[in-house]
Amino acid sequence: MHQLNQAQAALLSGDLARARSQLALVIQQEPNNVLAWLMLSEVVQQPERQRECLQRVLALEPHNQTAQKRLAAIDQPAIAPAKPAIAPSAVQKLNQQPQPARQPNTNPPANTSLISMLGIAITLVILLIIAVMVLRGIPETPSEQSQSLQGLLGLAIAQR
Repeated sequence: MHQLNQAQAALLSGDLARARSQLALVIQQEPNNVLAWLMLSEVVQQPERQRECLQRVLALEPHNQTAQKRLAAIDQPAIAPAKPAIAPSAVQKLNQQPQPARQPNTNPPANTSLISMLGIAITLVILLIIAVMVLRGIPETPSEQSQSLQGLLGLAIAQR
């Protein structure tokens, strides 16, 4: 376990060569050490070696999600740059032709009005609830009004 800790310290400090050598010692002594195989997959440079380490982890622990994710990332093909849909000469011709001025779109998107209406509806419901609460709780005498006001002010101050 001491060598595994040294390998982890080397890995964290960026000393990959020392981490590799420490992990090799750990794996020689404990060939079924899943953590050592996972760490080794991080310090080897070649994707083939990374894949071997991760496959070893999955042989030991078939449901190891870390190994599954890393293996999927290795096996995922690199995304190639997209080819232009129009030939470069056609793009040059389009760029040379004067473009008509675009008129700004003054119409709001359809969802904006829907969102506005929902906001208004929610506001009206809240106001209705407040009105009902206020109407039910109107104190009848001036002393009750004063006590109610003091309670509301105390509540407002306490919430800050």
